[in-house]
Amino acid sequence: MRKTIFIILSCILLNQGFLIAQENISEFRNAKIGLTYSSFGENDVFRFNELDGAASYNSDYFRTFGISYVHPLNKWLEVESGIEYSRHHILIQPNLPPNICAFPRKASFSLINIPVTLRAGFLKYFFVNGGLFLDVDASINSPIANQTGIGVLLGLGVKYDFDFGISVFVNPYSNLHSLLPFQTEKHHQRILENGFRIGFSYDLRKLK
Repeated sequence: MRKTIFIILSCILLNQGFLIAQENISEFRNAKIGLTYSSFGENDVFRFNELDGAASYNSDYFRTFGISYVHPLNKWLEVESGIEYSRHHILIQPNLPPNICAFPRKASFSLINIPVTLRAGFLKYFFVNGGLFLDVDASINSPIANQTGIGVLLGLGVKYDFDFGISVFVNPYSNLHSLLPFQTEKHHQRILENGFRIGFSYDLRKLK
């Protein structure tokens, strides 16, 4: 008797698990996945309250590669997430007396970003996007303050959806990194990143 009850309960649990898995797969297939690349802008390092006599930090260049996941909420609104890896390069100018020759030195650091944003479409080809992202400082010896924390993103883009499921887009944006840092310092440094994100995605509903 116990063996029979165990078998029946096992079958019910397996069936429920199968139904949940089917629902999750169905939800996943309603989304778009893609690749992104960001650059062509500035990555300024600043403090909300600058220090007198401190070195200055100038933008050099940056590159970001990402994997995106876009899930539609309705006909005009989508939620976008994913993961990105970025490498930032800056120039550090030491603040020394005028009679001492000081050349700027190059420095770099790496970040891993996990964004959670909303994308609102309008006029068929355009969209605005904004939200928050988790910054993880992936540098071993970073030349600036640890950037692990919460950042904010705002952008405006243009996209084109092909009938066979591929979408391409260009997305000018601004990122404020470490707006809410996890490791606070009295004069915490932050990065204001302005650039262009380009990419493509594939609509998984075309696989059905």
